[in-house]
Amino acid sequence: MQFNKRILFLIQQAGSLLQTPRSHVRSLGTAFDTVASHSNHASIIAYCIARMEKIKHEEAMKALTMAAFHDLAEGRTGDLDFVSKNYTKDDEKRAIKDQFRDIDFGPDLEKLLEEYNKQETLTSRCAKDADSLAQVYHEWVLTWRGNKLAQQWFEGDFIARVPYFYTES
Repeated sequence: MQFNKRILFLIQQAGSLLQTPRSHVRSLGTAFDTVASHSNHASIIAYCIARMEKIKHEEAMKALTMAAFHDLAEGRTGDLDFVSKNYTKDDEKRAIKDQFRDIDFGPDLEKLLEEYNKQETLTSRCAKDADSLAQVYHEWVLTWRGNKLAQQWFEGDFIARVPYFYTES
């Protein structure tokens, strides 16, 4: 594989997520995560859920990779919280296509994110549940630290989010 500036640009966009606070801070009042830290946490959770669902290591690594890349497009679109998503439409599909354009392995990553977004496979469902569980965990930590807004979100998750998880684990 030859040197490709597009790969450096992809790496730069991933790096920008290290400095991108998650927009839920607007509704929660406080937060301690970035888009990158959230994706890292979701990745570990995705692997664990996949193994708990009796998925073999190789496929569990695919769930981990889905979770690692699931918010990469936010390097271009920005992070929209749950409230904003009701009123704003981002073009994540276009961002994904643009991020991976002219990269030899780009089609592999596009296919991976397409599977993640369709939520039709157990592997993608493990990754999606991990994304949600990482959010619930963040709210729990903020609740433990005394954040009353986070406590409302956390308690509301047991009505609005947890019943809709895809996996038993």
